[in-house]
Amino acid sequence: MPPLRGRILVAAAVLLVVAGGTGAGLLLTGRDASPSGPAPAPDVATVSVVRGDLRQATQVTGELGYGAPVTVTGRGPGIVTWLPSAGLTVRRGEQLYRVDDSPVAVLYGDLPLYRTLTADPAPPERDEDEDEDEDEDRKGGDDPPPDVPLLTGNDVDLVATNLAALGLYGGTTEDATYGSLLAGAVADWQEARGLEGTGVLEPGEVVVVAGAVRVDAVTAQVGADAAADVLTVTSTRRSIVLQAPPDLARSLAPGRRVRVSLADGRRLRTRIVSIGGRATSDDESGGPPTVAVVVEAARAGQLADAVLGPVTASITTAARKDVLQVPVTALLTLAGGGHAVERSDGTLVPVTLGMVADGLVEVTGLEDGDTVVVAS
Repeated sequence: MPPLRGRILVAAAVLLVVAGGTGAGLLLTGRDASPSGPAPAPDVATVSVVRGDLRQATQVTGELGYGAPVTVTGRGPGIVTWLPSAGLTVRRGEQLYRVDDSPVAVLYGDLPLYRTLTADPAPPERDEDEDEDEDEDRKGGDDPPPDVPLLTGNDVDLVATNLAALGLYGGTTEDATYGSLLAGAVADWQEARGLEGTGVLEPGEVVVVAGAVRVDAVTAQVGADAAADVLTVTSTRRSIVLQAPPDLARSLAPGRRVRVSLADGRRLRTRIVSIGGRATSDDESGGPPTVAVVVEAARAGQLADAVLGPVTASITTAARKDVLQVPVTALLTLAGGGHAVERSDGTLVPVTLGMVADGLVEVTGLEDGDTVVVAS
């Protein structure tokens, strides 16, 4: 019977290759399968050749929290007079902070307000020559210039959509105009928040976010200039953000499944939701650059009572399905090169190796149910 030491050396070589990150075309070394001299037959252990799946995976770390924080920067003049506490949830129409003792409210959308919205927009500036031409036209009996058109645009639609959701506006929310109906709804909303109902909406009165937010951290202080970074917010939904090496991140795509181990010991099946666009480095740890990969639990509510904190994840990088496999400790090297396993009856069977994963190796040359010797 071939010596067990050769089998152990081969297994060690296979595992060393696995640790180096390769899984096929392995270069193995070990003692020849032929015994060099008589030796007492040791007790041997055997296993059955089985058919199953193999997967190679890369381990990455991450964090269970509320997603990446977004900085809220104040708009316009004023002094910060009230700030929320970290952890507070703020929804549509509610105040996020106060400037000059007036609330700055949350609206939902993807476009910040960038201009003053009013039902009485000022006419465009005109030069003196245009004014003189219009005067001459009027003397000649031409009609006066048309009224200045009402404001329209994506920002107007955003305000209309939000006030409709708050039950304050009953007009159209697509291709809306900032006329008396919408301005009246804005005035009602302003009065409901303790403001003068002017119907004129300034960019500094609102903060536009994607949805309900959770205050992550407060960066400003009461009494500070409002035209600066005020606080950071996150989603109210718990999520897992993994930090993947750039090469691995480039091979991933939304929808791919990832196994995650939580800080409380639970293991979850998750799927990738989004992948960051560029790699960043942690200035504090000085570690290598990574790309943020956001995953979500396969079933809603699985993260509701989970312990916040660090997580680890196993991302599959290669897989083989329904292949014959044996433990790497069953492998022997042949004197003329190549590899073999020993059947329980003592015969050697040459095998071709494939993927190696989790201490198992894919083999061809055997049959499902064969019994082979392994190092004990």
